[in-house]
Amino acid sequence: MNKALKIIVWITYPIFLIMVSAQLLTSNPYLRISEGLYASHDDIEYDHRYVARQLIDYLNYRHDTLEFGANAEDDSVLMRDIEIRHMVDVRDLYTLLRIVAGISLLVTVLSVIGLFFRDKHELYKTFKGIVWVPLIAMVTLGAFIAVNFSWLFVFFHEIAFDNDDWILRADDVLIQLLPLEFWMVSAVLVLVFSGIFIVLTRYVGTRCLKSS
Repeated sequence: MNKALKIIVWITYPIFLIMVSAQLLTSNPYLRISEGLYASHDDIEYDHRYVARQLIDYLNYRHDTLEFGANAEDDSVLMRDIEIRHMVDVRDLYTLLRIVAGISLLVTVLSVIGLFFRDKHELYKTFKGIVWVPLIAMVTLGAFIAVNFSWLFVFFHEIAFDNDDWILRADDVLIQLLPLEFWMVSAVLVLVFSGIFIVLTRYVGTRCLKSS
């Protein structure tokens, strides 16, 4: 039983960390920091912050409309229908990922509690050894990002969506605002933040193991 619980923690905890780190992509501060960093941003003629906020607020269920204009005073619809449909699909995907994160956290907590009451020493060993499974996955994914992120980006969209609405024009709002480089940087940050928490967890497990 202890071995099974250990494996469950090694799998579900990194999944939770990755999902939580990915929430950075749906925060207004992150998009504000990214403003002006990419070449495509030079071609933006609409209110960058206003449009970014509308998209982020939609993904975070603060409103349900994507029919906004170039700024707060504009009554026209800025995005094409295909972009709007894709954003609907994206929010559905983010909803699923949040559910997966919640389930992963619940399973992790229950497994940790189970190990705590069964064998505290084994729990500390679980934390100490937690780095290897996510490390292999992160190194593999990091290699794909470094070698051919474009292929990885296309592959993800092909398996995540059952239509071609994600294939947009270079002058579309979603491409100008969130170019390929934005997603590459974001993917790296997700791996870095997740890796930091994994290393901290290993550190805590190692310290507890030595003092037990």
